[in-house]
Amino acid sequence: MASQKILLEEREGVATLTLNRPERDNAVDSEMMEALSETLAGVRNRALSRVLVVRGNGDHFCGGREPGTTPPKSPKEWKEVLNRITQVNQLLTSFPGITVSLVHGKAFGFGLGLAVGCDITLVAEGARLAFPEVKAGLPPTIVMSYLGRLIPRKKAFELVITGREMNPQEAERLGLVNRVVPADQLVAEGERWVSLLLKQNAETLKTCKDFFRDTADLSSEDAVQYGVTLLANFMSNKPKK
Repeated sequence: MASQKILLEEREGVATLTLNRPERDNAVDSEMMEALSETLAGVRNRALSRVLVVRGNGDHFCGGREPGTTPPKSPKEWKEVLNRITQVNQLLTSFPGITVSLVHGKAFGFGLGLAVGCDITLVAEGARLAFPEVKAGLPPTIVMSYLGRLIPRKKAFELVITGREMNPQEAERLGLVNRVVPADQLVAEGERWVSLLLKQNAETLKTCKDFFRDTADLSSEDAVQYGVTLLANFMSNKPKK
């Protein structure tokens, strides 16, 4: 599906995906969600890029998900809509390279989930961050499925039951984002990270990412043993100088 609501540039090992609906604060409607899914799948399948940068055009990163004009009625219809969200999340987190989000302005609901779902989340000072679904009477269970793995569960619960906004500095203290930078330095900071990542060995970075993903639910002892096996295999397959 061709859609100007999602822009993509792939160049020199870097894919830049831009949310392009600035007149609606880059809120994601059904067409945009479908285009986002197809774009992420294409970037992964082409395997041309080692780094994926996600950004928003205009004044905001992403104002959240925009409900359709005719909302689903049955549980089956709702599951179809919600599964599109989880599909996008899965495509983002399964990208084999490193993902970097550049966040400015609003990052609400689905938009904030997209931002923190990236491996590296860079946020401009003055950005507004929230999971506000509860204010619309919706329990954000998709958000809750991953948020409690990223930050302390009590804090995650507080954020979803109040829907309150947090500033970037609080999000950094919680470990939800990596860096907070002056707004006029956000792009430059993103470029610095991309340059740093491209200098690293791609397979080494992929192995680090795979390890964190695969050991998320393992005990410390099992994670250690998995780490030994993974590193042994990596070193035995490493090209000899």
